[in-house]
Amino acid sequence: METSFVLKKEELNMDFIESIKKLFKKNQELQITISASEDFGLTTKESQKAYFVRLEKAKDNFEKGNVIAFSEDEFDAFSLSKI
Repeated sequence: METSFVLKKEELNMDFIESIKKLFKKNQELQITISASEDFGLTTKESQKAYFVRLEKAKDNFEKGNVIAFSEDEFDAFSLSKI
């Protein structure tokens, strides 16, 4: 399994480490790479109105069947194919 976490340096604490340990329950070796990243506007504050517009758009897309579903294995294969 492969996963990525995006967090602020202040959020890097023992609770985070424990969550990683729980995620990878098997006794296996892990590789951890740390780099600075762009936030792509994900931490930009939005107004309540903008939030509800975005939420309504997501709801409409879901109701119209504009969704994509995949298994963990399919996601892993897709992710690795884009490297």
